[in-house]
Amino acid sequence: MSQISLYTAMLNMAIDTWPSAFIATDMLGNITHAYISKQSQHKLQYLLGQNLFRISRLILGADGAKQIIENWQKCVTERMPAEINRFEHITSHGLPEYLEWRFTAHLNIDKVVIYIRSTTESVLIDEEFVCFTEQHESVNRELCIAISNLDFHLMDLEQARKKLAALYRITAIAQKTVNEHEVLEEILDGITRELGFTNAAILLLDENTQELKARAHRGYPEGICIPIGKGITGYAALHRELLYVPDVTSDDRYIPGAASGVSEVAVPLIVDDRVIGILDVESSQEKILQDYDLDMLRSLASQIAMTIDHATHVCKVEVQAITDGMTGLFNYRHFQTILEREYKRATRYNRMISLIMIDIDHFKTYNDTNGHLQGDEILRKVSAIIKNSCRDVDFAVRYGGEEFAVLLPETAVEEAQSIAERIRQSVAEYPFANREKQPNRCLTISLGIANYPTDANSVLELVDHADAALYQAKHSTRNCVCLYRRYTNPL
Repeated sequence: MSQISLYTAMLNMAIDTWPSAFIATDMLGNITHAYISKQSQHKLQYLLGQNLFRISRLILGADGAKQIIENWQKCVTERMPAEINRFEHITSHGLPEYLEWRFTAHLNIDKVVIYIRSTTESVLIDEEFVCFTEQHESVNRELCIAISNLDFHLMDLEQARKKLAALYRITAIAQKTVNEHEVLEEILDGITRELGFTNAAILLLDENTQELKARAHRGYPEGICIPIGKGITGYAALHRELLYVPDVTSDDRYIPGAASGVSEVAVPLIVDDRVIGILDVESSQEKILQDYDLDMLRSLASQIAMTIDHATHVCKVEVQAITDGMTGLFNYRHFQTILEREYKRATRYNRMISLIMIDIDHFKTYNDTNGHLQGDEILRKVSAIIKNSCRDVDFAVRYGGEEFAVLLPETAVEEAQSIAERIRQSVAEYPFANREKQPNRCLTISLGIANYPTDANSVLELVDHADAALYQAKHSTRNCVCLYRRYTNPL
């Protein structure tokens, strides 16, 4: 083995075992003194006289030697200490060794003293600590993400619970009632209680006027009526899509609704591709609408629409069952029910009730002259005049053929007479088609009135006596009002 190889092997062996070392060189870089812990001075004799730079290149390689030489020269030329804080060296066993080098020039003795200390253990501890810290931070991040995901999951569960509660309430309505008003009120109760909204309204579409009319509401003023295409609700109905406006003050389409509203969402209610209305919600500053609120309202809209449509359909069927199809007045069958009910109420509470019987004068002549289609039109127009001349509490009925009846609860004879005269005059003054072909060149009606308890003591008597008064009106002058017991003096 050559001398250089021997030096290299011995130095590697020494470095592999040192915790610290001390080397002194002259101004040319030749080693004059050497000390390595755990090594005997005898074994280190081979280093004395060797050139530090040459040995560094052999053991540490070109890059490592470059750092040693640069710091040694800096120490000599600048008269300042120099150091390498973390010098990495791979041992003969292939393991990293970290060294700290400190260079100090002693010019008075022409020496450069080099102190070398192994920092491998502290570096490895630092690296392990850094690794542990990074792992800890990674675990913390994963934990935060997991907690965040859990919060979102819990939020989703809460929203799902609210949605199911609202859905259950809405679907259960049909089992409780088919009354349209009660259905709408129950739906709003579900929305406000289960979902936490304070301002909500259901506006249904009037297909004749093409207007959205508020049929039930919470926090909105009375009498809201919005044309299709107008406002946020009208826009949503026209375009058949959910419309959300976060700040109503910045939207020119906004029509003031709830006093505390800061944002508004309008959700179309669609059944069989028909827009039947709008579910409108305005949120206050205390409850700002979130994305999940919009998703929930959107998903509930179809069930709400079907529930309302079902109630409306049932309501229409019920109305059809008690209504005369041609005139829109109550039919004879329902009249019997109303008459029994109101008569019992009058007898129980000692109240009056009046009945007006009406017949169109010379109606057969009009039909024979103008045809049944024109005759049907006369029936519809006379029915409309009768209904418009009555009060909201009165019941207008198509009794049969060209005969009508008006039942007036809690009404004395004098007031019934005033209403009857108003009906008679309105018909006599109406410009019916071809009325000039009728006797007296106008189309008129005759009316008879009976009253409980003045004129009758039973339902049958009330009808019979009103009919008797009508008979007298028809066989006297026609176009007049007759009162039972006084029918000999028609008005």
